Amino acid sequence: MVGRRFYGTPVGPAASNPSGWAASVSSILEEKGSVFYRPSTAEPSLSSRRVMSTEDFSRSSTESHRLLRSSSFEIDDLEAAGERHKHANGSANGQSRWRKSLKQSPPWTRPKCVWISLAVAAVLILGSIMFLQKSNIVEQLRPSPKDHDIPPIPSPVPPPALIPDMEKFQKPVDFKIIGLIFFGRPPVVAILDCYLKKNLVTNGGFLDEVHFVVNTDKKEDIKYLDGLVKTSKLYKKVELPELGYNSVWQHSIEPEHMYIKIDDDMVFFDDNAVANIVYTKLNHPDSFDVVANLVNSPETGWLHYHFGAIQSYLPETVLPSGKPDAAALGPKAWRASALPLWNETGEMSFPVTMDKPDDGSVLEADRPEAPPFKGHRWLPLPDPEKNIYKTPMAKSEYNPYGPDWKSWALAAQVHYSLLENIEKNQLHLYHYGTSSPTASEGVWDMAFGRMNINFMAIWGKDVLDNAPFDSPDDEHELSVGIPVKLNRPVLVNTHAVAAHFSFRTQHELYETDLLDRYRAYANEMVCTKDNQIPIPKDG
Repeated sequence: MVGRRFYGTPVGPAASNPSGWAASVSSILEEKGSVFYRPSTAEPSLSSRRVMSTEDFSRSSTESHRLLRSSSFEIDDLEAAGERHKHANGSANGQSRWRKSLKQSPPWTRPKCVWISLAVAAVLILGSIMFLQKSNIVEQLRPSPKDHDIPPIPSPVPPPALIPDMEKFQKPVDFKIIGLIFFGRPPVVAILDCYLKKNLVTNGGFLDEVHFVVNTDKKEDIKYLDGLVKTSKLYKKVELPELGYNSVWQHSIEPEHMYIKIDDDMVFFDDNAVANIVYTKLNHPDSFDVVANLVNSPETGWLHYHFGAIQSYLPETVLPSGKPDAAALGPKAWRASALPLWNETGEMSFPVTMDKPDDGSVLEADRPEAPPFKGHRWLPLPDPEKNIYKTPMAKSEYNPYGPDWKSWALAAQVHYSLLENIEKNQLHLYHYGTSSPTASEGVWDMAFGRMNINFMAIWGKDVLDNAPFDSPDDEHELSVGIPVKLNRPVLVNTHAVAAHFSFRTQHELYETDLLDRYRAYANEMVCTKDNQIPIPKDG
């Protein structure tokens, strides 16, 4: 799927400079690029590149003067030859009228010199245009001055002197890599469990341990966790003196370890997701944290849509009749290819609401934006390239508080799109940020904008040095507040694809069959035979 046109209005800092925003987005995203992360050691500084361009221009000017002098010498030689011809014929009238005219006219009006002069002038004009264009490009690449001019603070544990290519990257052994799970939702943790076990060091993965931090007071959920930690020697339960995100960061971290913070409702991450964000964290020690390329995130959803990773889907509004195909509906169904095409009567669309409060409430059943019925599916549209503009994701915005955060419908479409892309082996559609020198990593710099931290790598010392946080909003502190204060960027490794099931504003997703589909995929493709996820009684 080709990249799509850009719609919507800039929000946040971009709104104050709409022309600059439009120019940067047009030039960058049309080439499937990004606010690319450029380490200072990877290439000459912008100022040095500007000086180099000036020197090249000066050299071209010197060459032009040399050509002019050479052309004048040729004219003088021509006149001398005429004098010799005149004396050889013994007559002052032996010189032609053309040579008389040539000798009497100024040098720059003589025919041969005119052509040379025009050529030189063309070279000078072309060189000037190229110089100005290059200067303009350099100016566009120059970071905004604002308040980020202090030098970056390096990570507390330096990486090896030479980081190998990702294909040869092996698990570091000088420190522990610990999965940090904010526990509280057993139905989705049951799916996550298979991915965690697959990524344990005992199974060839990068996770030395997994710590489940109890962030709930529900006795039934805690009882489930007690049973879960018994299934692996590398699983540990961490209890807090008090609940809350600030308490998690203060009381469950040790300074010398790297932590992979994973939300308990992550329902998919690719085989190399952990290794990729660890690699980028070590390869860019000045970064504060490195986040995976999140599916169902307001910061990445708009990008996925315009880079062609989102497919055309709408919900079925009528219960399927007859006995459904087990591959299309049921406990083992996850493949998009088994779904029937959407074939509803009426308009091909589904409304998106923005007036829903963000307190975790659910839409009233009689509202047109509410789920059609419990357990419904989303079906692929005919003529998907043409009809994708009729789907909820056409209303996507690059806005942390926009429709991608508030709407369950946009979330449902991106999840169904991911399952289709997994089946077609086309996760590369999510890979952006592929400009040199980080092409092998796919690094996207958040440029101090807010980013979801559902799946990220961070050093324990970096957390403890800045705890307790100034606000209870740990996402803001870890993606904006502290990075801005320290002038250390938050990076996204776009090759580390990970799916976050829902925000508190998207509880309607549990009315779809998506959780069943992710469970079916995990049981077939991720979980071992001895670790199959039980199918709920109502599933």
